[in-house]
Amino acid sequence: MKFDLKKYILPSVVSMILVGTYTNIDGLFIGAVAGDAGLAAINFAWPIVAFITSVGTGIGMGGAVMVNHLRGQNNTAAGESAKSAGVLLLALAGIAVTVLAAAACRPLLILMGAEGEALRYAENYSLVVSLGALLQVLGAGMVVLLRNEGKTVHAMLYTLAGLVVHIVLDFLLVKRYSLYGVAFSTVVSQLVVAVLCLASFRMRPDVPGLRTYAGGIIQASTAPFGLNFVPSAVLLFTNAFAMKAGGTEMVSAYAVMSYAVYTYDYLCQGVCDGIQPIISYCHGAKDVAQQKRAVKTAVCILAIAAGGFIALTPALMRLMPRIFLVSGKTEGFLQRGFLIYGFSYPLKALVKLVCAYYYSVKDHWISNLLTYLDPLIFTPLTLWLLTSAVGENGIWMSLPVSQAAILLAFPVILLVRKGKK
Repeated sequence: MKFDLKKYILPSVVSMILVGTYTNIDGLFIGAVAGDAGLAAINFAWPIVAFITSVGTGIGMGGAVMVNHLRGQNNTAAGESAKSAGVLLLALAGIAVTVLAAAACRPLLILMGAEGEALRYAENYSLVVSLGALLQVLGAGMVVLLRNEGKTVHAMLYTLAGLVVHIVLDFLLVKRYSLYGVAFSTVVSQLVVAVLCLASFRMRPDVPGLRTYAGGIIQASTAPFGLNFVPSAVLLFTNAFAMKAGGTEMVSAYAVMSYAVYTYDYLCQGVCDGIQPIISYCHGAKDVAQQKRAVKTAVCILAIAAGGFIALTPALMRLMPRIFLVSGKTEGFLQRGFLIYGFSYPLKALVKLVCAYYYSVKDHWISNLLTYLDPLIFTPLTLWLLTSAVGENGIWMSLPVSQAAILLAFPVILLVRKGKK
């Protein structure tokens, strides 16, 4: 089977950039209505939101890897059962996450360092989003599964439809209802995406398939879940250190910087998601030549993206403080952050691509290790060491240093893996 790389990569990249636009639009409305406290609140609440959507993306990607691997082995019937199992698993996970997130949101916000007005705003936002978690898990996961059906343009258009609904509701609700309105817009937009995706699916409820494939899907989902959630887990640690080092203004600066940085993350993830169906299918079919072609194409696109964002750094330093209407102190933090963070762009792209390749070929040991080393070890360690050594700038320096540490660890991981075999 011959794959058209443009058909998979381009719609996937556009879809992920549209997802990133959700948060950018929210930031514009919040900055105008709630100022630095509102922007800081979103940064505190974002790990909760990201956990919800990452569960959906992770399970969707785990199901997609399983389905395409089976199809590559010419086992179409089993692939259909695995697809049905993936959708049912998304629904069950969505219900569980709704209960968990709604109960834990306030304690988590306090644990992350939110206080005062920022805590009040963050709690308003995260509670509404948590109560709508089922819809967000379904929306995020169904887009991934639909893309693996070859309906890449459908997935892109449905994401765009969700964004349009989101913007319209923000415009109508944010001025009157503040962060409650932003959260409601998020939930409703994902409802739209989920309904459209379900309408495009051909499947039947397959309970035997769920029992057969649930374990494999969950195992395959851990790395893509982590790859999507890790930036927000990093955000959690960085918020805590930033609050201690520079207060609400520094957290606000990190929030504004994240709007641009996450756009880059989403672009890179879009490239990785775009080649996943091809790599998974070709791995099942043992088509090494097409696998290599997909990876080489991804490397070229990611290299161009990294160079482009580095070139944009001076413009972002000037424009972002004015677009988001931040205070003078926040602007100072923001400009230093952009300058230092620019060194991390090529490193982050390479880390994402390596992780995506290994989970696409069902090598869970390497993909999970590369994914979780950052939030569990490297980010907390570098934040602690660098802020102790150089103060506020250590917050920004930890970002490229932690990514470099992962890449340096990768050859060691391969050697350990070789020794085990």
